[in-house]
Amino acid sequence: MKVNRKNKVIILMLILTLGCCKIYGQNKDLNKSSVSILKSYTEKKTNNRTNWDLAVQRSKSGDAYQFMALRRDFGFINEMIYSNDLTVIEKGITLIDNIITTSKISSTIKHNKTNKDRFKGWISQNKDREYHKEVALYESYSFFYITQFLYLLKDKGWVNESQNNLKWWRETRDFVEENVWCKWKERSIALKDKEYWYFLRQRVHMGSHWAGIAMYLREITEDKEIKRQTKEVQNQYDILLKRNLKTVNNTYIWHSTYDDVTGTDAQGVNKPIIQDVSHGNHVVAYIIAAYEFGNTNWTKNDIQKLSNTLKNIIYNKQKNIFNDNVDGTSDSTRPGWGNFIADGWAKLAGYDMDVRKILMEFGKTDKIDKYYQNMQYEATMFKSIRTK
Repeated sequence: MKVNRKNKVIILMLILTLGCCKIYGQNKDLNKSSVSILKSYTEKKTNNRTNWDLAVQRSKSGDAYQFMALRRDFGFINEMIYSNDLTVIEKGITLIDNIITTSKISSTIKHNKTNKDRFKGWISQNKDREYHKEVALYESYSFFYITQFLYLLKDKGWVNESQNNLKWWRETRDFVEENVWCKWKERSIALKDKEYWYFLRQRVHMGSHWAGIAMYLREITEDKEIKRQTKEVQNQYDILLKRNLKTVNNTYIWHSTYDDVTGTDAQGVNKPIIQDVSHGNHVVAYIIAAYEFGNTNWTKNDIQKLSNTLKNIIYNKQKNIFNDNVDGTSDSTRPGWGNFIADGWAKLAGYDMDVRKILMEFGKTDKIDKYYQNMQYEATMFKSIRTK
């Protein structure tokens, strides 16, 4: 018995030692993964350009249409802030500074076909997409994450680490208040005689950008009127989105067009359109952000239903792909669009292990490179492992 008891003690100690080594190894691998992800973003080349090279080029373009694509870069940066690598913050600042530097007073923008007023902004330089026009939608894509970035800097204490930090942060916040928020509110009144039409428009994924901007801006602004406006916009959007989300077998299915705009500044449509998975990213990203921010309109039950939608409706296990629409149907006009999942759907990996397994399996395919979403995908999966 003494020998057996002694052997048991030795075996137990070996198990504990190996377990500690395994945990240490896992943590070490996670730390390495953050370094390798960041290195990939700045050094790995596709068509002789890195993701970072492309982001800098777009941020300096002064082209409102190109700013939409920067959403994935700011999304990547905001996820990687959790790695505590200060170069991530520096990259975010560089891109924002470039964007602001290229802005011009609307009335002085050459060839501008719209909104010739005092606000600063940008026009689309894409001949096939609102050519030579200022477009609220194009700006909102990136400013959702830019406003989140400003909030994260404040929340992490970066703002108060130096006077230079505080100065940059305040000037950038003030720019967003005046030349993003106030600009489109005033233009909304001028165009539709409604304060928030530009913020809500006709589709839930369009409204999701501005609801997110409103949520973060309300937290960082010192302007009481902007606080009131942002609260009202987010409340209206939450009402609209809640009306759209339909529970089917414990999943969420919804139209991209608003089902009922009563009592809001949103615009209705005659014929409803099912939500495509690609633009559905933005709705999912907003709901998760709002839940994590403490918005009581959204609960873990909502996130679980979205997870179930991914697992049970849009994911095709046999083909290891995602269907194009949230009801599981395909779209012949945009085949394969369902495979763009990094900007919102991937965030569900932090809440559901089965979703994480699906996304890890999907991450092995070449489809993860669609729309250069690979870096945002990797950053989101990195965060989901470290923080959940």
